[in-house]
Amino acid sequence: MNAVTAQRASQVGEERKPLRILSEWAAGACNFSPLAYRRGEDAFSDITACMIAGMNDVSTRSVVNVIAEDGLGQCFAFGASGRVSAPWAALINGTAAHALDFDDNFAPAFTHATAVLAPALLSLVNGRRIDGTALIDAFIVGLELQGRIGRLMQPAHYERGWHSTSTIGAIGTAGACARLLGATPDQVLAAMSAATSMAAGSKLQFGSMIKPIHAGLAAKNAVLAARFAMAGISANDDPLVGDWGFAAMTGAGNIGGEVMIEGLDETLEIETSGLLAKRFPCCGAVHRSVDALEVLQREPGFSLEAIDRIETSLPEMAKRNLRFDCPADEMEARFSGTYCMARMLVDGGLELKHFTPESVRDERIAAWLSRIRLIAYDNALMVDGANFEATTRVYLKDGGVMEATVSHPKGSPENPLNEDDLRAKFQTCCAWSGHAAAAEPLFELARALGAAIDVGEVMAGFERTLRIQ
Repeated sequence: MNAVTAQRASQVGEERKPLRILSEWAAGACNFSPLAYRRGEDAFSDITACMIAGMNDVSTRSVVNVIAEDGLGQCFAFGASGRVSAPWAALINGTAAHALDFDDNFAPAFTHATAVLAPALLSLVNGRRIDGTALIDAFIVGLELQGRIGRLMQPAHYERGWHSTSTIGAIGTAGACARLLGATPDQVLAAMSAATSMAAGSKLQFGSMIKPIHAGLAAKNAVLAARFAMAGISANDDPLVGDWGFAAMTGAGNIGGEVMIEGLDETLEIETSGLLAKRFPCCGAVHRSVDALEVLQREPGFSLEAIDRIETSLPEMAKRNLRFDCPADEMEARFSGTYCMARMLVDGGLELKHFTPESVRDERIAAWLSRIRLIAYDNALMVDGANFEATTRVYLKDGGVMEATVSHPKGSPENPLNEDDLRAKFQTCCAWSGHAAAAEPLFELARALGAAIDVGEVMAGFERTLRIQ
């Protein structure tokens, strides 16, 4: 704990528990660095692309159909034919954002952070004239909350099988939503506490339709929790730690909450950890392995005919996410290390078009699945939380071995997507949803969010452009 945080904690003794200190910070923190703002703006551009790509996915369409009978509201949602209320907009947009598993990863919390944060925050802008700075401020705060709660709960929480996007994502985003609504510190705390009563989700759902809906439910629950707090609904003021605390109940043990506020006034998670934007629309656990295979494909003499078998080593926790060695459909294929590796091997890429029922039945890919093996190493050897390295080895028929190791895949803060990469991904996502002709104006709208005078007007711009096209 640094000097400023220690002083805060000692001012009123035991009453000022770590989550209260964190809530006080969340309610008032501002004037973040240019790096933090730039990364926040990039995150909104990337997740907008994902929402557009996922708006016609079966999971998103199903959610839209389920809530269609509940009447209209004032919020735009990607894939909905009319406007809906804020919680439903958060649910729809969160599902669309995560539908194709093309959205970013956030290592400190083990979450798909932006797929919960952005849909929840954007659902609250209508009729409030919220500017882009306030939006990005709330996003940075929410990411920090997720990361600091992650310090308390990870990696044990994730190892136990909890889908952290559904749990930590909902709790941290509830605090961010309260912040955007102008909450007091007590209200930020109440929002996060309320969210612990709604946070749930098992990794058993990976490879099913409900998995992307986890992100939508977390966003919806965060919006509701923040609204509860703003309406004066109180909740326990220390919901995470202790014998009945959320962390202990969900596998993290009885760890002291002080870890959540260490270095609170020094650096931000968005600056030090950042976000890992995805180049491939599949589980982030396999990206390093695929990147390493791509490195080997560029080596002189590499050819399919020369290969006997392929192995890739990665942490046990990552390997367990890649549950389907012989995927039955496109949803399972996104969580199949063998399928993703085979696609890169055979096609030299891994694209949205490779995750369709027809693609999964491709006999060229099926022939390689049994020749690709994932090998787990001890989670204790992971570099830092959800950050890890993967080594891919190609064993040749002549006895030779080709090997490459990747720690920072393309899209990570150390190896980020640049403006051209973001634009190209945006165009790909728009084409996938049938809006290729509108890709450029939609991209410009996404890039305008951070500088907007009224974010609600930008969202209306998305609605108009998609309706016209």
